[in-house]
Amino acid sequence: MTVLLFTAVTPAFNAGALPHFPLRFCTSSHSTHLHPLSRLQCSLSTSSSFVDVLVVGGGASGIFSAIAAARAGASVLVLEAGTTPLAKVRISGGGRCNVMHDQATWDPRGCRDLLEQRYPRGAPQLTGPLSKRFSPPDTALWFEAEGVTLKSEEDGRVFPSTDDSATIVDALLSAAERAGVRVKMRCRVTGIERAADATGADSLLPGFRVAVKEGRETEGPPLLCRALILATGSTSHSLASALGHEVSPLVPSLFSFRLKAGAILDASLAGVTVQDVQLTLASLQPSQRSFPATGKSPSMKGQRRKAAISARGPLLITHRGLSGPAALKLSAFGALSLAQQGYRGTLELNLVPSLSRAEAAAALAAFRARVPLKAIGNANPFNVPKRLWNAIVCGTRSLDARESKEAPISVNRAGGHSGHAIDPSKPWSQASNADLLALEERTCRMSLEFVGKDSNKDEFVTAGGVSWAGVDTAQMSSKHVAGLFFAGELLDVDGITGGHNFQSCWTTGFIAGNAAAKLCGCAVGELR
Repeated sequence: MTVLLFTAVTPAFNAGALPHFPLRFCTSSHSTHLHPLSRLQCSLSTSSSFVDVLVVGGGASGIFSAIAAARAGASVLVLEAGTTPLAKVRISGGGRCNVMHDQATWDPRGCRDLLEQRYPRGAPQLTGPLSKRFSPPDTALWFEAEGVTLKSEEDGRVFPSTDDSATIVDALLSAAERAGVRVKMRCRVTGIERAADATGADSLLPGFRVAVKEGRETEGPPLLCRALILATGSTSHSLASALGHEVSPLVPSLFSFRLKAGAILDASLAGVTVQDVQLTLASLQPSQRSFPATGKSPSMKGQRRKAAISARGPLLITHRGLSGPAALKLSAFGALSLAQQGYRGTLELNLVPSLSRAEAAAALAAFRARVPLKAIGNANPFNVPKRLWNAIVCGTRSLDARESKEAPISVNRAGGHSGHAIDPSKPWSQASNADLLALEERTCRMSLEFVGKDSNKDEFVTAGGVSWAGVDTAQMSSKHVAGLFFAGELLDVDGITGGHNFQSCWTTGFIAGNAAAKLCGCAVGELR
């Protein structure tokens, strides 16, 4: 899933017939006391130009697939466009690296339903690979075998016990170094050509001739490989499309919602969290712009068709709107709809999703009788944070929010009583039935207009990618081009927060790496 910058594929370039080179790849002259990354790096000018498996992309899926292929006996080279591999792993989870989701929540018997809840796109295609080939328990065992102690938090997220992403990075690079993987940084792929097409000769084995540039300008020697794994993350889909693969429209996923000025949940509530809410995409407004730059709208194929898209979980109020797991999950499952409509519409927020509206109304009436002398703004029956409850009572803005020159406050809220203002100092004994109805509506179905999105600092995920229609999921191989494999976020797969996106990287990378090595005649079994 690493974010890389590659140039588009260039037209086929001239080259001679395929030379025969030793299958073993370049060796390192660095001393063994150096960091694994130092020993992994190599220069194309000092290496053979033939390798069994060439991996394009040095992110999570690329490095993991390289390790799998090398452990199976293949010679492997990874090409990374950036200055360091595993860049996304280093910064994920706020620098802690949410490496996977708790394996205790994994049930292979009901994994299809489980994956449907975790992956807005790609769940059907991941069911077999995750249940039969490389599951979350396999992931935990793999990292523990590499000396990484993992810990699971209450919400199911799994981190290294060090709370440092460097632990995961070092484990992956050390495993790659021991397996014989070599990595070339600042190396961009500028062209991919099937070897048989380039030479006009038939071959018993598939093969590719890959044009590269080292640094900004230097044209490197062409590389030849028997198997090619594309693992370029959420960019460089042009490499796949140039080889005949369809790419689903690319749109952002896992983002926060920016609320319209004047919402009940304004900047004065920034930092307030609620542990369990239901957030629903109630309506969308037509966009005033075309999408994407081509003018084509993202296809709704594969998007869940429901009356409303909802998500449940913790919520964080920010200076500009809503974030936290519930908002991020909603943005993921509604990614295509939201992009198509220009990220404008209405959210409905339920702060007490465990209660029906009738139960919430009864709780308010009972609370009025139980605490008649307490101020309405100081106490509530739902354990809603005090600052947030005060805003609910006031109906538009919390009392400490000052006058501003922003646009007039909107009172376009659900229900006829939701704009009903209540004095927070009024005792509960004086709360009218109209007051209770207004409180129930704002608590159970607060209407919030959103006018945009904001990126989430810990997640960089894109919906869309290489269409699964052209991929054999048993091998993560191309149905169109022999010897071509895919891994990671380049595919049309994305998950919600909690380690699921990394899990798809480990699983698809493991399968692609082993299949590529087997194609080269190297694999004798899937070595973890």
